[in-house]
Amino acid sequence: MRSQCDHVSCGTKEKVWVPYYYQGRERGLKPHPYCTECGLVKNLSSERPRRIGFYINIITSLKEEFKLAKAQIRLIALDIENSGVDDDYGMDRHQQEELFIKIVHKYVNVPEWALRKFF
Repeated sequence: MRSQCDHVSCGTKEKVWVPYYYQGRERGLKPHPYCTECGLVKNLSSERPRRIGFYINIITSLKEEFKLAKAQIRLIALDIENSGVDDDYGMDRHQQEELFIKIVHKYVNVPEWALRKFF
């Protein structure tokens, strides 16, 4: 599921105008950069995607709290890395959180509230 594109950003004059939202309400249009290779538009909202290290740190915290095995941690980390969670162009923060929860539930029986408290 990981993106095959390295995402080459367009120039400053070539941005596309996309509606933006503030506190759940549409506030007009803003220029957004896009990838010249695949065409994905970059998310410029205040809830930018988090880096993969953020999610690895959550796994480390879960290890201590729920007594996870090293194999489980390794499988979760590999799945997160291969899923493309850290793609700035293809994911927003909400999508990242939902994907992270789905991946963790695949390997470990941890309640959803225990995962959501880290966000």
